[in-house]
Amino acid sequence: MSFKQNKVNKDLVLPPVIMFTERALEQLKLIIDNDFTLAGKYFRVVVSGKGCEGFTYAAGFTDLQVDDFQVRIANTRDEIYVVIDPFAAFYLQEASVDFIQDFTADAEGFVVTNHSQGEFKGKFWRGSKEKTPPLSEGV
Repeated sequence: MSFKQNKVNKDLVLPPVIMFTERALEQLKLIIDNDFTLAGKYFRVVVSGKGCEGFTYAAGFTDLQVDDFQVRIANTRDEIYVVIDPFAAFYLQEASVDFIQDFTADAEGFVVTNHSQGEFKGKFWRGSKEKTPPLSEGV
């Protein structure tokens, strides 16, 4: 028994613009320069869920996948790239990444902000076809 899997057509998705705050960029460089276990890994931004307020996002280090976008961080002179799959790229056309370090709240890590988050709030956000990613045929 084989299942037909829907796959986003990367050719019909624009590469996103990903910006980092200065703090996030410094932290990313620090991690890349000092953690030898991440050699050959890429910083990835993903859609991790959906709630009433829109999508939720996560970031971390992974391997490069065949259909990933490799996106240069927009607001830096450095040649630093992040990877993002076509599904996440469709919904994260313009995003910012910050790094928080709040010891009183026991919170530390990268935080992704989608500048179009308001378009995906609530239950019926998919009312228009433009909010559904283009799928590849017969995959």
